[in-house]
Amino acid sequence: MISAGRTRHGPRTAGAANEQDDEGGRRALSVDAYNHIRTALIRSRYRMGQRLVLRPLAAELGLSPTPVREALLRLVSEQALELNDRNTAVVPDITQASFLEIHNLRIDLESRLVQAAAVRATSAEIEALSALNDSFLVACERHDEGSMAASNADFHALLANVADLPLTANILHSLWARVGPIYALARTGPPPRASGVAHPHDELLAALRARNPEDARQALVRDFEYARKWIEPLLPV
Repeated sequence: MISAGRTRHGPRTAGAANEQDDEGGRRALSVDAYNHIRTALIRSRYRMGQRLVLRPLAAELGLSPTPVREALLRLVSEQALELNDRNTAVVPDITQASFLEIHNLRIDLESRLVQAAAVRATSAEIEALSALNDSFLVACERHDEGSMAASNADFHALLANVADLPLTANILHSLWARVGPIYALARTGPPPRASGVAHPHDELLAALRARNPEDARQALVRDFEYARKWIEPLLPV
Protein backbone atom coordinates (compact mmCIF):
# COMPACT_ATOMS: atom_id res chain seq x y z
CA MET A 1 0.00 0.00 0.00
CA ILE A 2 1.25 3.52 -0.78
CA SER A 3 1.66 5.64 2.33
CA ALA A 4 0.54 9.28 2.51
CA GLY A 5 4.11 10.42 3.14
CA ARG A 6 5.18 9.30 -0.32
CA THR A 7 3.03 11.96 -1.97
CA ARG A 8 4.92 14.84 -0.34
CA HIS A 9 7.55 16.80 -2.20
CA GLY A 10 11.19 16.53 -1.25
CA PRO A 11 13.74 13.72 -0.92
CA ARG A 12 12.44 10.22 -0.41
CA THR A 13 13.27 8.47 2.81
CA ALA A 14 15.14 5.16 2.68
CA GLY A 15 11.92 3.39 3.70
CA ALA A 16 9.98 5.01 0.88
CA ALA A 17 12.70 4.13 -1.62
CA ASN A 18 12.70 0.51 -0.49
CA GLU A 19 8.91 0.40 -0.71
CA GLN A 20 9.00 1.70 -4.27
CA ASP A 21 11.73 -0.77 -5.19
CA ASP A 22 9.69 -3.61 -3.68
CA GLU A 23 6.63 -2.48 -5.59
CA GLY A 24 8.61 -2.32 -8.83
CA GLY A 25 10.00 -5.78 -8.23
CA ARG A 26 6.55 -7.21 -7.54
CA ARG A 27 5.20 -5.58 -10.67
CA ALA A 28 8.03 -7.13 -12.71
CA LEU A 29 7.24 -10.57 -11.27
CA SER A 30 3.59 -10.08 -12.14
CA VAL A 31 4.53 -9.23 -15.73
CA ASP A 32 6.77 -12.30 -15.90
CA ALA A 33 3.93 -14.51 -14.65
CA TYR A 34 1.50 -12.92 -17.11
CA ASN A 35 3.83 -13.48 -20.07
CA HIS A 36 4.47 -17.09 -19.03
CA ILE A 37 0.79 -17.96 -18.68
CA ARG A 38 -0.27 -16.13 -21.83
CA THR A 39 2.48 -17.85 -23.83
CA ALA A 40 1.33 -21.21 -22.45
CA LEU A 41 -2.21 -20.41 -23.60
CA ILE A 42 -0.98 -19.39 -27.05
CA ARG A 43 1.15 -22.54 -27.42
CA SER A 44 -1.82 -24.77 -26.50
CA ARG A 45 -0.42 -25.99 -23.20
CA TYR A 46 -3.82 -25.47 -21.54
CA ARG A 47 -7.13 -26.91 -22.71
CA MET A 48 -10.59 -25.40 -22.64
CA GLY A 49 -12.15 -25.93 -19.22
CA GLN A 50 -8.81 -26.44 -17.48
CA ARG A 51 -8.50 -24.84 -14.02
CA LEU A 52 -5.39 -22.78 -13.24
CA VAL A 53 -5.21 -23.21 -9.47
CA LEU A 54 -3.27 -20.38 -7.87
CA ARG A 55 -0.89 -22.05 -5.43
CA PRO A 56 0.16 -25.02 -7.58
CA LEU A 57 0.68 -22.65 -10.51
CA ALA A 58 2.74 -20.26 -8.36
CA ALA A 59 4.87 -23.20 -7.17
CA GLU A 60 5.38 -24.31 -10.77
CA LEU A 61 6.57 -20.81 -11.72
CA GLY A 62 8.71 -20.47 -8.60
CA LEU A 63 6.83 -17.35 -7.50
CA SER A 64 4.75 -16.26 -4.55
CA PRO A 65 0.97 -16.31 -5.07
CA THR A 66 0.55 -12.51 -5.22
CA PRO A 67 2.15 -11.78 -8.64
CA VAL A 68 0.57 -14.91 -10.11
CA ARG A 69 -2.85 -13.83 -8.84
CA GLU A 70 -2.35 -10.42 -10.47
CA ALA A 71 -1.35 -12.09 -13.74
CA LEU A 72 -4.41 -14.34 -13.70
CA LEU A 73 -6.73 -11.41 -13.00
CA ARG A 74 -5.17 -9.47 -15.86
CA LEU A 75 -5.86 -12.39 -18.20
CA VAL A 76 -9.42 -12.58 -16.86
CA SER A 77 -9.85 -8.89 -17.71
CA GLU A 78 -8.65 -9.67 -21.25
CA GLN A 79 -11.15 -12.56 -21.45
CA ALA A 80 -8.39 -15.10 -22.00
CA LEU A 81 -9.48 -16.69 -18.69
CA GLU A 82 -12.61 -16.55 -16.58
CA LEU A 83 -13.42 -17.10 -12.90
CA ASN A 84 -15.63 -19.98 -11.82
CA ASP A 85 -17.96 -20.00 -8.82
CA ARG A 86 -15.02 -20.81 -6.54
CA ASN A 87 -13.07 -17.80 -7.84
CA THR A 88 -10.57 -20.06 -9.61
CA ALA A 89 -9.22 -19.07 -13.02
CA VAL A 90 -10.48 -21.36 -15.78
CA VAL A 91 -9.72 -21.54 -19.50
CA PRO A 92 -13.10 -20.64 -21.06
CA ASP A 93 -15.05 -22.92 -23.34
CA ILE A 94 -15.52 -21.53 -26.84
CA THR A 95 -18.52 -22.16 -29.06
CA GLN A 96 -18.45 -22.42 -32.83
CA ALA A 97 -19.87 -18.90 -33.09
CA SER A 98 -17.13 -17.44 -30.85
CA PHE A 99 -14.48 -19.36 -32.76
CA LEU A 100 -15.70 -17.96 -36.07
CA GLU A 101 -15.65 -14.43 -34.67
CA ILE A 102 -12.06 -14.90 -33.50
CA HIS A 103 -11.18 -16.60 -36.78
CA ASN A 104 -12.42 -13.65 -38.84
CA LEU A 105 -10.65 -11.13 -36.62
CA ARG A 106 -7.42 -13.09 -36.95
CA ILE A 107 -7.71 -13.03 -40.74
CA ASP A 108 -8.21 -9.24 -40.71
CA LEU A 109 -5.32 -8.52 -38.35
CA GLU A 110 -2.86 -11.13 -39.53
CA SER A 111 -3.45 -10.20 -43.16
CA ARG A 112 -2.17 -6.71 -42.33
CA LEU A 113 0.85 -8.21 -40.59
CA VAL A 114 1.74 -10.69 -43.30
CA GLN A 115 1.50 -8.05 -46.03
CA ALA A 116 3.84 -5.80 -44.05
CA ALA A 117 6.18 -8.75 -43.44
CA ALA A 118 6.35 -9.43 -47.18
CA VAL A 119 7.80 -5.95 -47.64
CA ARG A 120 10.05 -5.80 -44.58
CA ALA A 121 11.33 -9.32 -43.88
CA THR A 122 15.08 -9.82 -44.10
CA SER A 123 16.64 -12.98 -45.51
CA ALA A 124 17.66 -14.02 -41.99
CA GLU A 125 14.10 -13.58 -40.71
CA ILE A 126 12.68 -15.59 -43.59
CA GLU A 127 15.13 -18.40 -42.88
CA ALA A 128 14.17 -18.32 -39.19
CA LEU A 129 10.53 -18.66 -40.23
CA SER A 130 11.49 -21.53 -42.54
CA ALA A 131 13.23 -23.35 -39.68
CA LEU A 132 10.13 -23.02 -37.49
CA ASN A 133 8.00 -24.30 -40.35
CA ASP A 134 10.29 -27.31 -40.75
CA SER A 135 9.78 -28.11 -37.05
CA PHE A 136 6.04 -27.75 -37.51
CA LEU A 137 5.93 -30.08 -40.51
CA VAL A 138 8.08 -32.70 -38.76
CA ALA A 139 5.71 -32.59 -35.77
CA CYS A 140 2.77 -33.07 -38.15
CA GLU A 141 4.41 -36.14 -39.72
CA ARG A 142 5.07 -37.62 -36.27
CA HIS A 143 1.54 -36.78 -35.03
CA ASP A 144 3.16 -34.88 -32.16
CA GLU A 145 0.23 -32.55 -31.51
CA GLY A 146 1.92 -30.67 -28.65
CA SER A 147 5.01 -29.78 -30.70
CA MET A 148 2.86 -29.09 -33.73
CA ALA A 149 0.74 -26.53 -31.88
CA ALA A 150 3.79 -24.89 -30.28
CA SER A 151 5.74 -24.66 -33.54
CA ASN A 152 2.73 -23.27 -35.38
CA ALA A 153 2.22 -20.62 -32.69
CA ASP A 154 5.92 -19.71 -32.79
CA PHE A 155 5.81 -19.42 -36.58
CA HIS A 156 2.90 -17.00 -36.53
CA ALA A 157 4.37 -15.04 -33.61
CA LEU A 158 7.65 -14.48 -35.44
CA LEU A 159 5.72 -13.52 -38.57
CA ALA A 160 3.88 -10.87 -36.53
CA ASN A 161 7.15 -9.53 -35.12
CA VAL A 162 8.74 -9.33 -38.57
CA ALA A 163 5.90 -7.06 -39.71
CA ASP A 164 7.03 -4.43 -37.17
CA LEU A 165 3.47 -3.34 -36.34
CA PRO A 166 3.60 -3.76 -32.54
CA LEU A 167 0.11 -2.46 -31.73
CA THR A 168 -1.53 -4.80 -34.24
CA ALA A 169 0.63 -7.70 -33.06
CA ASN A 170 -0.31 -7.09 -29.42
CA ILE A 171 -4.03 -7.18 -30.24
CA LEU A 172 -3.44 -10.38 -32.18
CA HIS A 173 -1.65 -11.96 -29.22
CA SER A 174 -4.76 -11.45 -27.12
CA LEU A 175 -6.76 -13.37 -29.73
CA TRP A 176 -4.14 -16.12 -29.86
CA ALA A 177 -4.52 -16.61 -26.10
CA ARG A 178 -8.14 -17.52 -26.83
CA VAL A 179 -7.29 -19.76 -29.80
CA GLY A 180 -4.45 -21.80 -28.30
CA PRO A 181 -6.65 -23.91 -25.99
CA ILE A 182 -8.88 -24.75 -28.96
CA TYR A 183 -5.94 -26.44 -30.70
CA ALA A 184 -5.18 -28.27 -27.45
CA LEU A 185 -8.65 -29.76 -27.69
CA ALA A 186 -7.91 -31.32 -31.07
CA ARG A 187 -5.43 -33.97 -29.99
CA THR A 188 -5.96 -36.04 -33.12
CA GLY A 189 -4.19 -33.43 -35.23
CA PRO A 190 -5.30 -32.08 -38.63
CA PRO A 191 -6.35 -34.40 -41.45
CA PRO A 192 -3.52 -35.38 -43.84
CA ARG A 193 -3.02 -33.41 -47.02
CA ALA A 194 -3.17 -34.96 -50.45
CA SER A 195 0.19 -36.02 -51.86
CA GLY A 196 1.97 -33.18 -53.62
CA VAL A 197 -0.19 -30.43 -52.11
CA ALA A 198 1.97 -27.73 -50.53
CA HIS A 199 1.21 -26.52 -47.02
CA PRO A 200 0.08 -22.86 -46.94
CA HIS A 201 3.11 -22.08 -44.76
CA ASP A 202 5.36 -23.10 -47.66
CA GLU A 203 3.33 -20.90 -50.01
CA LEU A 204 3.56 -18.05 -47.54
CA LEU A 205 7.34 -18.39 -47.29
CA ALA A 206 7.60 -18.38 -51.09
CA ALA A 207 5.56 -15.16 -51.18
CA LEU A 208 7.82 -13.56 -48.57
CA ARG A 209 10.91 -14.46 -50.61
CA ALA A 210 9.23 -13.00 -53.72
CA ARG A 211 8.24 -9.83 -51.80
CA ASN A 212 4.62 -10.37 -52.85
CA PRO A 213 2.19 -9.08 -50.19
CA GLU A 214 -0.99 -10.28 -51.94
CA ASP A 215 0.27 -13.84 -52.45
CA ALA A 216 1.34 -13.87 -48.80
CA ARG A 217 -2.14 -12.78 -47.71
CA GLN A 218 -3.83 -15.42 -49.85
CA ALA A 219 -1.57 -18.15 -48.44
CA LEU A 220 -2.46 -17.01 -44.93
CA VAL A 221 -6.19 -17.17 -45.69
CA ARG A 222 -5.79 -20.70 -47.05
CA ASP A 223 -3.92 -21.69 -43.88
CA PHE A 224 -6.71 -20.32 -41.68
CA GLU A 225 -9.47 -21.90 -43.75
CA TYR A 226 -7.81 -25.31 -43.55
CA ALA A 227 -7.58 -24.96 -39.76
CA ARG A 228 -11.19 -23.75 -39.51
CA LYS A 229 -12.56 -26.78 -41.36
CA TRP A 230 -10.63 -29.06 -39.03
CA ILE A 231 -11.35 -27.31 -35.73
CA GLU A 232 -14.91 -25.95 -36.05
CA PRO A 233 -16.74 -29.34 -35.95
CA LEU A 234 -14.97 -30.19 -32.68
CA LEU A 235 -16.49 -27.23 -30.83
CA PRO A 236 -19.90 -26.97 -29.15
CA VAL A 237 -22.64 -25.15 -31.04
